[in-house]
Amino acid sequence: MDFSKYGFPSPEWLAFIARNPAAAQDGFSDNKPTLASHLRHAANTTREITSQKLMTQSSLTKKINISTLSIPSRDSHTIPLRRYSPPTQQPNLPGLIYFHGGGFLFGSQTTDDYLCATIAESLGVVVLGVIYRHKPDHTHPAQHNDAQDALAYIEQNASSTLGINITTGLSVLGISAGAALAATAVLRDMELSEHNPRRTRLISGVVLSIPWLLHVDQYPFNLFATPEKSAKMQCRDAPVIPWPRLKMFSDLLRVGDPGDPLLNTALVSDSRLGGWPKTSVLVAGMDPLRDDGLLFAKRLEGLRIPTRVYVFPGLPHGFRRRADLPASKVFDTRMLESIRWTLGTDSEVDSMEGWHEYMHSEGET
Repeated sequence: MDFSKYGFPSPEWLAFIARNPAAAQDGFSDNKPTLASHLRHAANTTREITSQKLMTQSSLTKKINISTLSIPSRDSHTIPLRRYSPPTQQPNLPGLIYFHGGGFLFGSQTTDDYLCATIAESLGVVVLGVIYRHKPDHTHPAQHNDAQDALAYIEQNASSTLGINITTGLSVLGISAGAALAATAVLRDMELSEHNPRRTRLISGVVLSIPWLLHVDQYPFNLFATPEKSAKMQCRDAPVIPWPRLKMFSDLLRVGDPGDPLLNTALVSDSRLGGWPKTSVLVAGMDPLRDDGLLFAKRLEGLRIPTRVYVFPGLPHGFRRRADLPASKVFDTRMLESIRWTLGTDSEVDSMEGWHEYMHSEGET
């Protein structure tokens, strides 16, 4: 495989960093594990302020009902489950489980309020944001345990407490590290139904946005034309998550076995992927995680699983947070379309499988 054509900086990105030189250095500092808590506080504070500002500007604070439940997780822990719902008299709406990104380090109850509220309003669904435990305080596999336990709680309390109708399907969205947790939830859902044929599977579709699906020490260089053409090598100096930041994220997990399937969904066996639900994958081309998503998409296609892929060439990981990049609005639109497709709520997008490459002209319209 060779997806390296997507990894060269796009004219849109080059023009952006010419106006915003600091963006080209994002992610290159404060990458010592001893600084993790400081870095988490700074990132969360910035994201919380930005999210609250956008919530106010868009009036979503008045349009969306937001509440937080405390739900059980293993090891005597509880975690917050953040619920976002549009004002409606309809008792049970479609549901979306959301796992935020941040390298398993960043994220809080309010960092993703704007995104989740926007999804709830735009699509008329209940969004359930799982606020899983974060490192360095909680190491692997705490995050994946929380994802599985949240799925169990949602199944048991969907209609009575959460106001969602799981009989018509439930979608899962994961961003970056959160995509690994979304994948864990899907695999758990499949395993439970395999062990209990009378149980109906919950998850009807999954959206993997800029997904982290390979442990950095388990990278399958043999699957690529050359190691240098792999995203891990080609994009190791790209901003946002350059190699020092990605290595810190990985080291803080304190993983005993880099081959742990929980951290390598892109490499799990075909037998475990049989029956995987329809999937939309969105990737940034100039991202060391690019090939995590594209490799997995290729595998799903090979198994004849309905798959959609959106590639944004020449843009770095998490670029959608840059609101003044034209591609950001297009990315969010494609993500909303993907959620509708995985929920089966929009017949117009049912036939949009296959690969789609972003063109700058889309962002200008």
